[in-house]
Amino acid sequence: MPSNDNPKANSKIVFREESEGALLFDPDTGMVKVLNDTGKLIWANLDGKTSQDSLVEKIKKAFDISDEKKIREDLDKFLVDLRKMKFV
Repeated sequence: MPSNDNPKANSKIVFREESEGALLFDPDTGMVKVLNDTGKLIWANLDGKTSQDSLVEKIKKAFDISDEKKIREDLDKFLVDLRKMKFV
């Protein structure tokens, strides 16, 4: 996935914060995705303006992670899953 991609959340998806993480729900399909704190941070920044490079930096800062390669791999997998579910 290109690092200059600016993913945007599907506006139909319902976001619900829970005590430990959050849920994404598609009312059209009934599909649900459970998010941890990293997923919540990513979802909050899927505005169509924030690049994947920026998301990597935000994750590095928020969670004090230095392994940028691992962050990129995990971010790519997460976004692929969201795209498959049509959440993005």
